[in-house]
Amino acid sequence: MKHIALIATTIACFGGFLFGYDTGVISSVLVMPTFFKDLGIDPKAQPDYVSEVKGNVVALLQAGCCAGAILINFFADRWGRKFAIVLSSIIFVVGGILQVVAHNMDTMLAGRFVAGFGVGANSMLVPMYIAEIAPRRLRGRLGTLWQFLIVIGIMLSYWIGYGCLNNIAAGSLQWKVPLGIQIIPGGILVIGIPFMPESLRWLAAHGKMDQCRKTLANIRDVPEDDPSVIQEMEEIERAIELERESKSLRISEIFASSNLRRLFIGCMLQLFQQWTGTNAINYYAPEIFQAIGLSSAETQVLATGVYGCVKVAFVFVSFFMVDTKLGRRRTLMIGSVIMCAAFYILGGMIYMILQQPPNSAVGAKGYIAIIMVYVFAIGYEFSWGPIVWIVCSEIYPTRIRAMCLSLTTAINWAMNATIAKVTPIMLLNIPYGTYFLFGSFAVVMGLFVYFLLPETRGRSLEQMDEVFGQGILAFRHDNSVPTEKLHDDEERAVERHEDNHEEKHEEKREYVE
Repeated sequence: MKHIALIATTIACFGGFLFGYDTGVISSVLVMPTFFKDLGIDPKAQPDYVSEVKGNVVALLQAGCCAGAILINFFADRWGRKFAIVLSSIIFVVGGILQVVAHNMDTMLAGRFVAGFGVGANSMLVPMYIAEIAPRRLRGRLGTLWQFLIVIGIMLSYWIGYGCLNNIAAGSLQWKVPLGIQIIPGGILVIGIPFMPESLRWLAAHGKMDQCRKTLANIRDVPEDDPSVIQEMEEIERAIELERESKSLRISEIFASSNLRRLFIGCMLQLFQQWTGTNAINYYAPEIFQAIGLSSAETQVLATGVYGCVKVAFVFVSFFMVDTKLGRRRTLMIGSVIMCAAFYILGGMIYMILQQPPNSAVGAKGYIAIIMVYVFAIGYEFSWGPIVWIVCSEIYPTRIRAMCLSLTTAINWAMNATIAKVTPIMLLNIPYGTYFLFGSFAVVMGLFVYFLLPETRGRSLEQMDEVFGQGILAFRHDNSVPTEKLHDDEERAVERHEDNHEEKHEEKREYVE
């Protein structure tokens, strides 16, 4: 079937939509006038308790995500990537329903945790599934769809929250509607994934070579005897055979020197992605815009919605940039520079705003600060947003890929929960220092990539051993991006397909004659 890899990737990436929507929707729900009252809490009588509960409502989703990312690995390796994605999506739907029907805070928190389990599991599974079915020349671009659906989810959650805040009368329905909408993409995953192809690497690892070959030919839209299919099958079989020859257990394989280095890189990339500060803004954007000088809740949520639009626009740009000569390394380093500059300027503006008399109008400093929030979104969304997921999904051997991705994704969610919990405290105690801290992390991230992350763009999953076998210091590697070679390979594959089609047509014509 033509474009099956794109169709499968798009459907799978609704897991990213869940990720983004659940991340963003809570920021507007928490400022709904009846949310806490409907759950049995009086915000005016219990302000300190409300502040604590806000952190719990946000952080429990991430705690569930961390658990899901670790535990789903056992299902993904045994019963396949498709089964695990469907199971995770069902769990998410149950969590979404619990949030909608909640009449007390305990049920709401339980729903957040259960939904988080499903989101965290899919955040590990979907990038891995995409990497294992995508052609190497399109792996980065298809992987970017994951981040694109995340920010689409974030953006829509902001605007749906804004619409509900302004067009639905204050009451339970005002916050139940945005929380209920998240069930729809979960249902799409449950229904759609069973019709998609299984992961090629999983089929091969479980000895299903004939099915793997048929699936590969179907995904690439060429005959099973096409040279490109034969070559890719040989690479897959060779990699699987090498893994089977190893007598060590998978848990001990992770701690082999070459694999441990990759695991360290993946964990640090996921840790750094959270300490860019992106989710500090995603979760608490209204409060951040309030500190800048925007007074009303509607205006704060509106500015947050614009922030979501900026994120979507530049993930769309990254879709066309990720598989160019820039590669993974340079894109991450450029993003680090942009984020560092944005946060340092934002911190400076916040510092000067705090020196002004209370309730001062939003002046030039405030507008510059708002623009810097958007500039940060630009730097993040074409670099550390999509690239981290792509790199983590492609650098591990097939035999331990699911286990390594579980660990790296769990690190992401653990740091996500930490950010959710400490950001309100930092914004209260070090309002401008918060942005200097995130800006300083951007410097560290850029240096980490320069020294330790080799270029992986354009290499097959089976070539990663060679990539990471060149030494620890990545800046000494051959980090060229083989764009032209991939283009030539693509043209040759198209020519072979056309030649085969013409030969079959000629044979058919001769037979008729």
